[in-house]
Amino acid sequence: MPGDVYSTTTSGVGSNLVTMAYDKLIELNLRATPQFRAIADKKIGQPTHDGSSIRFQFYNDIADTTIAGATLAETVDPDAVAIPATTTLDVSQVELGRVVIPTRKLSLMSLSDVDPWIANAVAFNMATTLDNGVAAVLDAGTNVIRESGGALSTTAAKSTIDTTDTLKGRDIRYAVTKLRAANVNTRGGMYVSYIHPEISHDLRTETGNNIWRTPHEYQNVGPLLAGELGAWEGVRFIETPRMTNSISGKSLTALATAPAVSGVSGEFTIVVANGAFGGLAEVGDNISGTNVGGSGTNAITAISVGATNTTLTVTVANSGTVGTNTLTVTPKARVYNTYVLGQQALAEAVWKEPGIEFGNISDKLNRFRPVGWHGILNWAVYRQDALYRIETASSVRA
Repeated sequence: MPGDVYSTTTSGVGSNLVTMAYDKLIELNLRATPQFRAIADKKIGQPTHDGSSIRFQFYNDIADTTIAGATLAETVDPDAVAIPATTTLDVSQVELGRVVIPTRKLSLMSLSDVDPWIANAVAFNMATTLDNGVAAVLDAGTNVIRESGGALSTTAAKSTIDTTDTLKGRDIRYAVTKLRAANVNTRGGMYVSYIHPEISHDLRTETGNNIWRTPHEYQNVGPLLAGELGAWEGVRFIETPRMTNSISGKSLTALATAPAVSGVSGEFTIVVANGAFGGLAEVGDNISGTNVGGSGTNAITAISVGATNTTLTVTVANSGTVGTNTLTVTPKARVYNTYVLGQQALAEAVWKEPGIEFGNISDKLNRFRPVGWHGILNWAVYRQDALYRIETASSVRA
């Protein structure tokens, strides 16, 4: 019967021969281009010898004096003034690296050629690790401008930054003014700002007077292709999503509460459906409840999504077991960093330039093939006067 033929085709031979196909061209994740190492324009010049650290030094000027203080008496030999001691900056070497061990079996059995991807992944890990290292140094600079309570401030705490405290043109102008007042040299005729896309949006859409105007239209498209937005207020802007941002601003309206699961003091895990908090709980948000340290004193330290629940990892500040009544999550504003800088803001000391390394195959059957990256280098803020960090919220918070 025809029906029997069709039945044999679909449930017999066909089930073995008609299978899912795979695209062997496997794409990489979306990536942001590392940017920050380019800021380090101060390098080791003339080292005396190889060592565990390098000492940079600055000559200091002879102190200014008044005309009266420099006036000479005709018959009196003037007293000498001391030549100022140098100011020093020490940078210690740090050995960095990471390694993976692809196996021969992986290479032989994979449906796609994985070796190019492994080399690419290791190289990208190297670039992003170095980028993160530079950002950590820049984020520790001492000159900070914050938008807080609708005003520019150099003293307000980061925890006072609300969601409406977005980047303003006045913040850029203030940084430029301070750089110029400190005699900081420009980089190619202008200062440079590294800015997150969600922050540049607020700057470019600000309303009122003295706001973002149509930036210089480049004759050469190279800078634009490298990420530059344009030039404004004596600053070239480079947009990058790699700018540091964190849940560290002002506490906002509490989300809905959810039933708590009892636990013990110390660090423990609470499993609760994130839907109870509107799916909005983030690492860094405050979480409170009985014996969870009280409102505003504890933060969510990790979030992982399971099959049905979201796991919130909380460090309990108080002793005793967690109550079984409710947990409340209080979100905080996300704060973004923006850099405005001039020449010699950052020093880079390199003992060994980072690069890809292929390790020796040393197992008995030559199955393990290590590949990684290795370098010895470190960074430090070279001239504090040449670096300003602006901390603000964004109206298009991620």
